[in-house]
Amino acid sequence: MRKRDLTFASAVLEAINAILAIAYIGLQIYYGVYYHIEAFKFIANILVLVLVYAGITWVQHYPEKLNHIPPEVCTGNIRRYSLRMLMFVKFVFTAGLLVPCVCDVAGIGIRDAYSLIMIGLILVVSVYYEYRIIQEIRSMRK
Repeated sequence: MRKRDLTFASAVLEAINAILAIAYIGLQIYYGVYYHIEAFKFIANILVLVLVYAGITWVQHYPEKLNHIPPEVCTGNIRRYSLRMLMFVKFVFTAGLLVPCVCDVAGIGIRDAYSLIMIGLILVVSVYYEYRIIQEIRSMRK
């Protein structure tokens, strides 16, 4: 996220996201070493987090690419909603990966529906903010 778009709340959420990502990586390494899991498996899990996290962070620098709109249109509320959507999707994704990892280390089983719930949360956040963005674009055209 660019410095001009950074607010106190977004900085705090970005810091929490980074802490969650670091905790996930640490727990993956712990889980892999403690339970003698092949290095490829937990490195692949870490790589998924790193690539998605880096991808969302890159799009946060260029939110106009999210909706394929010109940078001149991606201002004001449209930019704000795009950045919020990306921030919350990144948070739900990172927290969604961390919860099963913590449960695995604690020896607690999670039901299969958990993945669907996380996907549903990401979809709800995305649809809500995309709806708001579409409303803003329509109001600008009037």
